Amino acid sequence: MLIVLIPLAAIVVLGVLTAVVKLFVRWEREGKEHLVPLVLLGMLVVEATIYNDPNAVPRGLFHPGSGATQLRLPEIYITLALIARLIARGRPVRIGLPAGLWLAFGAWMVVGAVEGALYHNGLSQDLYEAKDIFYIVGAYALASGVPIRKYIDTGALLKLGTLCVVSASVIDLMTFAGVKVTTNLPLLPLSAFGTVGAETAALYLAVVAMCFMVRIASGPVRLIHVLALLPVVANVLLADQRAVLVNMGLVVLVVIVGIVIGPRRGIARGFYVTGGQLVLTALAIVAVLLLLVVVPAAVNRQPAKLPLASSAQSLFHNEAKAESAQDRLDLASAVEKLIPQHLLIGWGYGIEFQYFETGTRTVITIPYAHSLVLDLWLRLGLIGLVLFVLAFGDSVKGGLLVWRRDQDRVTASLALAILGLLAGLLATGLLEPLLDEYRFATLFGVCLGLLRACVTSTNERPRLPRGPVAVTASRFATGAPR
Repeated sequence: MLIVLIPLAAIVVLGVLTAVVKLFVRWEREGKEHLVPLVLLGMLVVEATIYNDPNAVPRGLFHPGSGATQLRLPEIYITLALIARLIARGRPVRIGLPAGLWLAFGAWMVVGAVEGALYHNGLSQDLYEAKDIFYIVGAYALASGVPIRKYIDTGALLKLGTLCVVSASVIDLMTFAGVKVTTNLPLLPLSAFGTVGAETAALYLAVVAMCFMVRIASGPVRLIHVLALLPVVANVLLADQRAVLVNMGLVVLVVIVGIVIGPRRGIARGFYVTGGQLVLTALAIVAVLLLLVVVPAAVNRQPAKLPLASSAQSLFHNEAKAESAQDRLDLASAVEKLIPQHLLIGWGYGIEFQYFETGTRTVITIPYAHSLVLDLWLRLGLIGLVLFVLAFGDSVKGGLLVWRRDQDRVTASLALAILGLLAGLLATGLLEPLLDEYRFATLFGVCLGLLRACVTSTNERPRLPRGPVAVTASRFATGAPR
């Protein structure tokens, strides 16, 4: 029976994959190519909403495979989408410098995977880390190959923002009520559904930040649009993680600084924001804080307390935090001893090392140093680190030029939001293993691609900035056409 079922299952899987490729090819040929990267983000949003911990996703729809095979939907999706684009468009005629730099970085990542095998690093860890080729470079290629106005004028980006707002609202309410769902549904088992996760909050923040900047640049901002921010901000606060708080802080800081000192052509003067709306925004933030303080106290019949008070206290006075800080220093020390041994080309993917964990007082084997810079240098050497810095720096340079010079204020505003998101993700990479968390890595690649799409669309004339955008932007807050 097993001999019969295995070929049958293979035929079914091949048929499904072929159907998906055909769908992507049709989108490419019908001018709907913008749906490919947005559906990828939407898939991540849904998965992160259902499973807050990416390392605890059970085998099923979002975690296919069997035995030692570790597959995630993003790498399958990106691979099929790239194949479909190659079928629909053929090979690219020319590649610009920014794409060429990311392609060079991707090629060096392939070298790192081969090098890891030659150094006899752990094969499963080698393949796991090499998936960043798909998450970063592949997602960049998908998102950058679409005119940026297609994301905006069709309203597809704003619909994705609606999904994030609704999802964040559901998770917030379940968290306030203390409701968690655990089931054994076929293909979709649930474990503690209703818990806020750091990556979940970061995804909500990224999509909604882009949508809100598009909104204020394309039409009047109403109270309902400000209220749409509340569940997302509440989700970030409820995640109670320093990395996502730093992420949100940097997004806000970059946007404010960009608006104050950035544009040359008076783009900020075209924002549809008044002093009264700023006051409403401030009052909405206060309302969120009161909600986070009063509601849990009423439900639990306990004295009201600030939701982050314990976190702020533990940040300076908690022994576990001090031990964690010491662990980071020990990790850095261990990596710094390994880097000089293969300074230029690195150890390849799959390298693992030992360090003394202060909390448990044991020697731990670990594959990352909780630092984007050190992880890149350890795995890919100085060459890989320099390639990453050059590619990232060129992308940021292009985004800054769009913000300062693009006559289309909607595209310029979206570029500014993405710059803030990239700054936040880069800071997250200094606190968390960004390269080893596929949701963060995929979001990073998509943001880079969207920023490149803004750059390539710089010379395009804005099309109906107050027409379809003004209408579809309302769906960002309401989820329905007006």
